[in-house]
Amino acid sequence: MKAKIEDSLREIICNLYSKNISNINDISINLQENKEKAHGDLASNIAMVLAKPLGKSPIEIAKQIIDQYEIDKEIINVEIAGPGFINFFLSKDSISEVLREIDQKKQHFGKKVSCEQKVLIEYVSSNPTGPLHVGHGRGAAFGSVLSDLLREAGYEVDEEYYVNDFGRQIDILALSLWVRYAQFYDKNIQMFSDGYQGEYLIEIAENLKRNNADAFFIKDEDIHSLFNSDKDKGENFVDSLVEKIKVKLGKGYSQIKEFAVQEILKLIKSDLTEFGVNHNSWFSESSLYAEDRNSEFRVKKSIEELKAGGFVYEKDNAIWFKSSKFNDDKDRVLKRGSGDFTYFASDVAYHIDKYERGYEKILNIWGSDHHGYLPRVKAALEACNKDRDKLEVVFVQFASLVRSGKKVSMSTRSGEFISIKELMDEVTPDAARFFYINRKADQHLEFDLDLAKEQSKDNPLYYIQYAHARICSVFRKSKIDEDSLSEADLNLLDSERETEIIKSLGQYPKIIERAANSYEPHLICYFLRELSASFHGYYNNEKFLIEDEDLMKSRLFLLKGIKQVIQNGLRVLGQRAPKEM
Repeated sequence: MKAKIEDSLREIICNLYSKNISNINDISINLQENKEKAHGDLASNIAMVLAKPLGKSPIEIAKQIIDQYEIDKEIINVEIAGPGFINFFLSKDSISEVLREIDQKKQHFGKKVSCEQKVLIEYVSSNPTGPLHVGHGRGAAFGSVLSDLLREAGYEVDEEYYVNDFGRQIDILALSLWVRYAQFYDKNIQMFSDGYQGEYLIEIAENLKRNNADAFFIKDEDIHSLFNSDKDKGENFVDSLVEKIKVKLGKGYSQIKEFAVQEILKLIKSDLTEFGVNHNSWFSESSLYAEDRNSEFRVKKSIEELKAGGFVYEKDNAIWFKSSKFNDDKDRVLKRGSGDFTYFASDVAYHIDKYERGYEKILNIWGSDHHGYLPRVKAALEACNKDRDKLEVVFVQFASLVRSGKKVSMSTRSGEFISIKELMDEVTPDAARFFYINRKADQHLEFDLDLAKEQSKDNPLYYIQYAHARICSVFRKSKIDEDSLSEADLNLLDSERETEIIKSLGQYPKIIERAANSYEPHLICYFLRELSASFHGYYNNEKFLIEDEDLMKSRLFLLKGIKQVIQNGLRVLGQRAPKEM
């Protein structure tokens, strides 16, 4: 019905004012639900929107529009209210037609036809230096749900994980793995202070030993003594140690490094799959440095592109990008005086690659600590003649885990963290995903473990799933075939509570559209909880299995619509819709 009224309003204003307003077709026409029944079912502020460009009062414009509006069996009255709102009063038939639509479309209710736009969403992209912990879970859940939400809104979506398998942190990982491996042969070798301390590396080291025996063990007292004397030696010490091990191991070092990355990626992929997160693309940072026979590696090519535009200079033997010319606060280093490329250089090449793949929209899900990184990336894109506005970033605030009222520390390097795997073992993947997305992304989240396990109305996921299970229970007791309800007399649904529930159901497609356009999947969580609350109130105040068969079928048809919308919403959120609880 909303669409019908919006179309009729557009036709009327085009007929009335197209000569006065050149861009009349670009003016947005929106209808809002009226909370007060006395003000009608729907309201439009279009008269106030048109007042300034037409140079007329909203009241005058509203009267002109109403004079052209035809009252029919679905729209029984149109009135002007307040400063110029146009209120629409709908018949019972028109209100309840949404139940017919839900029954017809079923799982497709709320789903939009393809808009033929391709979107690339990159998210998680945690360094492959250890298992994913609960701090990574929020970005993972958000990216996965947003991907499904955009698909529901008609987009073609690819989900990508950027594997940071290049650079200093990977060298430290390889060195840390070698230490754990070497400890099987020499208990006196100590892990260096900046190494990765987690127990997971011991398991990976066991696999390395199982496959290679002592092939990578270095019997060198000078090397061994270095690991036991690294107090307060800092970064230079670690870098020196890496270089020494590289020389001693030769090709073996690269094998260890590759083994470490692949084993940790196995852990990451396994945990994400169990978490309901499935990337269809894994992009390796190291591939940006792979040389093709016919071309230089992509990082070097991107720097050459910036150089060709006059946006690169040399200083202190380093190569700099003039990012300050593009609204960044200062220039950025692409290649250090040591000859090493920076992470920023990799990111420039990576994002250029994204653009060259032909997506209409490129979306990154970043942690809030990367907020300052966006201007320099967009600066590089603009310098390479790329549309900087095509790249959008959603910043996700940190999440902390609370158990028994106390925060749990999370650090991959120290090994003191709760992994996603451990979290799912404790609260189930469903609960974990839901609690991560049940709040706006830019708000800090304290994940309350105790609440996530609680079976009460205070647990929003339980409350929603219980509503679905309750409806399923009613249908089991009724022994009525749901398909037989299509001829139910919906005019019998005449209570204020029933009307409000039906109106709420009609809002679902708009909620999907709004949540997708604003990148706010939490809106679906809020909608489902409110719908569930309305149902529970309805359930507690009415009987459904009654002697009046016509009224019973009408109420069951309403329950069928509620059940379907809850199913659809939970599916978008990656949640189950249980039949029993």
